[in-house]
Amino acid sequence: MKRVALFFTVIVIGVLTANAQSCSRCGGEGVIHETCLPCQGKGSWKCDDCLGSGQVDCYHCQGSGELKCGYCDGTGMRGDQVCYNCGGQKTFQCEACKGHRGYLKCSRCNGEGYGSCWHCGGDGVKDWRCPECIAAGRI
Repeated sequence: MKRVALFFTVIVIGVLTANAQSCSRCGGEGVIHETCLPCQGKGSWKCDDCLGSGQVDCYHCQGSGELKCGYCDGTGMRGDQVCYNCGGQKTFQCEACKGHRGYLKCSRCNGEGYGSCWHCGGDGVKDWRCPECIAAGRI
């Protein structure tokens, strides 16, 4: 009896599948291709931290490239002597940015200014399982 029921089920599924029409929503692919909304189809995003430049102001010197001498408090003198640390210059080159105009490479985008879209993997297109045919391609 079980064997007959199984055979009948296989025949019914075969007839239904043979008579099924191609899904009009996905064109029979079972997948819908849509423009990725987060990156608007570009496949990448502009970094919010550096605004696409790849550089951010140095957090040590606030973008100046120099630091005030801590020994003389930026006066150039230590008592009545010229400060031995800065040589009377009052500042010295920032070690973090090496004085490069006070910029550091952006850590969020690794200095690129942009990044690959995480939502679409950089393709600009997002594939969705067709809700009409439940990814079967046929209705």
